[in-house]
Amino acid sequence: MSLFDLSKIEDRIGQLEKCTMQEGFWNDSKTSSVVLQEMKLLKNKHTKFVKIKEELTNLEELNDLLLLEEDVELVKELLKNTKGLEHELEKFEIETLLSRKI
Repeated sequence: MSLFDLSKIEDRIGQLEKCTMQEGFWNDSKTSSVVLQEMKLLKNKHTKFVKIKEELTNLEELNDLLLLEEDVELVKELLKNTKGLEHELEKFEIETLLSRKI
């Protein structure tokens, strides 16, 4: 079982957005608050995942470039950015584990 399934996150966001468009949704402040909070958390998680994925793609492209032509400055940049991505992945993993529904 995966802790993070992008398509499920996107589907759930869609479901929640549909809820917000239903007649009378905004009349129940307790329910609307819960729905909006969940939607905000899921959108935040989705955004972080996409950002991490884009950074990984950038690092892969930089690595491919370095395989063609060695450049000490690019190697330093690759190492620095890889450490940064590793840190972001660790934070994301912890956040995902802590926000997991039991």
